[in-house]
Amino acid sequence: MNNDFQEKLNRYKEGQLSQDDMSQMTAEINKFIAITEYLNDDEKAFMEELKQQMQPNPQKENRTAQHIKRKVNLRIVLLTAFTALFLFVGFVLLYFTASRITTSLFALDHKEIYVKKDAVSQLAQIFQPEYKSYQSSVSSSLFAKQNIRVVLEKNVGNTQIDRTEISVNYRFGKPVPSAEFIVHPATFFYADDETSVDLSGFNVLENAPQGTKAKVFVSFDQALTASEIKEQFIAQLSDSEGTDLDFMPIAFINSDFLLANPSYYQMTAVYPYDKSHTELLKDRSSLQALYESFDNDAHKASLIGNLNLIKNNLDLLQAIYYENMFEDTDFDALITQVENDGAMYVGMYLSADSKALLTFKSNPHIQSIAVVNLVVW
Repeated sequence: MNNDFQEKLNRYKEGQLSQDDMSQMTAEINKFIAITEYLNDDEKAFMEELKQQMQPNPQKENRTAQHIKRKVNLRIVLLTAFTALFLFVGFVLLYFTASRITTSLFALDHKEIYVKKDAVSQLAQIFQPEYKSYQSSVSSSLFAKQNIRVVLEKNVGNTQIDRTEISVNYRFGKPVPSAEFIVHPATFFYADDETSVDLSGFNVLENAPQGTKAKVFVSFDQALTASEIKEQFIAQLSDSEGTDLDFMPIAFINSDFLLANPSYYQMTAVYPYDKSHTELLKDRSSLQALYESFDNDAHKASLIGNLNLIKNNLDLLQAIYYENMFEDTDFDALITQVENDGAMYVGMYLSADSKALLTFKSNPHIQSIAVVNLVVW
């Protein structure tokens, strides 16, 4: 606005203009008012249009929010899935790595565990002589876990009387008892009192029908060597036609220590495989033949081998039967005693024809005889 117009406008307000100037100024003012109103209206319309444009679209906003939400949820799910997968793979790798390390450090190697399996079979023959070991197996699992299973069968001839199993679990190279199979060592009756004679087993044999086979437990009135057993008992049965013998001697050691003496030569339960054991394994077949012929030296060597087997596997033996078994026994002294005196037997398990066993009735060395099993051939 220039100065002339401003001065004229002031004079218009004060009424100092001429009639023509007043009319002219009024027209000018009306023109400005019209322009202002037009501009105001245009501005309002513009603002209204802008306002309309700026107003949110609920449907569009909802679709946008849902899209964003889906993206966020998808990312959360993917992140959770990848995290779980990573943790699972890490756990599996750690688990198997730890298992392999543990197994390599503590588990028995292939030779050791199979030697232990043979030891279990032999120990079962020693402490459960009425059974024979026909099957055995070894299995391994993670974290140095190994299992030995030995099947024991009680047979008379071709008839199976009973069947049981011994199971020993090894954890970190040490045997632990198995709760699945509970076994007990055999108990033997032996008394050196001459008045405790029991020959009632002969009555059972006499009443048994022809064609039956019996397993009997015979105790002697005094300790006998293997050759004396052959002379006093086995030779008589050998003269009986068709006799098929199954013999297991029971040793008497240190006045209160009884165990069976199965042939040590039929087993290979020796470890480590050093030169001395290699020499021992060389003559197994010939030593077994001597054992079966009731050679005293062969039976002595077998008994010493079995005593050493017990001595070197006390932890295994205690896992099979019960804790603290033979904990205070001096096996070195027992071995020395056998080396000096030989294998001395106080009894035997014997399977033969029931009628052939009646030839023992006149044998003065029998203190007692008990029929364990009786079957038809």
